[in-house]
Amino acid sequence: MTDELNVLRLSVRNDPGLGPHEDLEIRPLIDGVDVIEEAFAYEDDGVRCGDPRDWLLPDGPLSVGDRPHRVDFAERGCGCHDLLYLTLRRDGGAVVWSWRTAGPGIPELPEYRFDAARYDAELERARRDGGWEWPAQTVSRLVLDGLRGETGWLERWSCELGHVWTDPKHPGQVLLYFFRDERDPQGRYVRAEEFGMKTAVTGEDPAHQADRIVRAFLAGDPRTVDGFRPYPMDELGYGHYHGDGPAPWKEYC
Repeated sequence: MTDELNVLRLSVRNDPGLGPHEDLEIRPLIDGVDVIEEAFAYEDDGVRCGDPRDWLLPDGPLSVGDRPHRVDFAERGCGCHDLLYLTLRRDGGAVVWSWRTAGPGIPELPEYRFDAARYDAELERARRDGGWEWPAQTVSRLVLDGLRGETGWLERWSCELGHVWTDPKHPGQVLLYFFRDERDPQGRYVRAEEFGMKTAVTGEDPAHQADRIVRAFLAGDPRTVDGFRPYPMDELGYGHYHGDGPAPWKEYC
């Protein structure tokens, strides 16, 4: 093992044949090299990593805390088979990426070690960059940031923020989804209530629009906000709230 640390740069790319905001995925450039592209150039269907809309969230799949965790990092472009699993952990002043392949015949990547402070700074830079976003995505991100920090407000109204979401196929709308769980007679948590709304995005400054939406919700019970109604997630239209590619779920080790 070498003591030399690697350098991470996160890049967001898309399929230009589908439009500027379609088929988005995040790619790690390690020491200047797209290691996923280099390892899987032979794949006829290509290879796909996670959607930045969920992989660049605060405490998202690439954020590393005190406990190691594993994520499904890359899959075949057809979406039918996993290729790589990534375990992320802290080791003193370093963040360590180690890989496991999904089966035989899949190229193995080496372990990478990054300076922890630079790693965290790069995650924040990529998240704040916004060059890949369209206006509704910027509004969505800012609303999500504004509401996630208000845990006391959510507890007061006995509800949880499910997600704030937009889709490039419907670039003029943002979806908001909340839910409330309660215990059944057997002590199990069950979904008692779901509610949501679609709100239009205009040409106004996205920060101003997001601030107005957040203030409307923080003013009282979110279920009383104009336009909100009982609205199961699967009835919000295009609103499955994670993108294509590997799902952004952490599995703690």
